[in-house]
This record gives sequence, structure tokens and C-alpha cells, in this order.
Amino acid sequence: MKILDIVPSWLWALLLALALAVAGIERTQVLKARADVSMAQKAVSDEKLDRQAENTRRALAALEDLQRVVAMQAAHAKAQKENVDAYEKKLAALDGRRRSAAGNAERMRQQFADFAARDRDQAASDPAACQRVADRSAVLGGLAARGRELLERGRFVVEQRDAEVRLLLGTLRNDRTLFGRPDDVLGDWPKQEPDR
Repeated sequence: MKILDIVPSWLWALLLALALAVAGIERTQVLKARADVSMAQKAVSDEKLDRQAENTRRALAALEDLQRVVAMQAAHAKAQKENVDAYEKKLAALDGRRRSAAGNAERMRQQFADFAARDRDQAASDPAACQRVADRSAVLGGLAARGRELLERGRFVVEQRDAEVRLLLGTLRNDRTLFGRPDDVLGDWPKQEPDR
């Protein structure tokens, strides 16, 4: 007798059908698992692509912002250089005028000294009275020359301070423009002074 004959054939058929069903179920679960893995890999891949797109968008936005900031800084630097150049030009003009005024004051002092010397020479006829007039004219001449010199110096100091204030206001206006703030504090204060 054979070992297979001990177990009835219908049982073998049932076991075979059961084994095939289990194999089919396992095969289906394996295919489903593969499909799930494939979908998960696709989801991860899509997430990576979305992240890359978002990172690219952020990098482009940062680059645009950087370009905007660099352009603003370049405009600020240019305006600042123009302010400083105008200030230095004004100081150079003031220095030239200061030297010219000093020469004029010295020339005037010399003219007053010459005038006093002439008075002294003419004072030979009435020495006492004429000497007092000559001394008085020399003192008055010196005082007038010194007064004119002080007046010129004061005017140059005021003009230099005015140039400094204009430089500082230009710098302030330039900085406020860089930071995007309105020009509300300065109003219509003149940006440049006409050269004299």
C-alpha cells in the first residue's frame, strides 16, 4: 500500500487547493506590498522634487532680494559720493575765497599803513596836532583792517557750517532713501546750494 492511498484523494485535492489558495494569497500580498513600496517610493520622490522646487524658489527669491539690496546699496554709495564731492568742492571754493580775502585784508592793512605814513609826513608843519591825527589814523586803519578780516572769517565759518549741514542733510536724505522711509523730516529743504 502506498502512503498516498492512506489519505483519501479528496483530502489531497483539498490540501492542494488550500496550498494553491495560500500561495495565491501570498503572491497577491507580495504584489500588493511591491505596489505599496512603489507608491511610497513615488511619494518620496515627489516629496524630494517638491522640496527641490521649493528650495529653488527660495534661492531665486533670495537672489532677487540680494540683487535689490545690492542695487540699493550701489545707489546709496553713489549718492553719498556725490554729497561728499559737493561738500569737498564747496570747501575748496571756500578755501580759495578765504585765501583771496586774506590777501585783500593784507592789502587793505598796507593801504592804511601807507595812509598813516603820509599823515605823519604831512604832520611836519604842526607836529603835536598832526602827530595825534597821524597816530589816530594809524590806529583806525588797523582797527578797520582787523574788523574787515574778522568779518570775512566769520562769513567763511558760517558758509563752512552751512556746507557741513547740507552734507549731513544729504547723508540723512540718502540714508532714509536707502531704508525706504519717506522724506518727511527734511521737507523741501534745498538739496544743493547754488555756487557763488
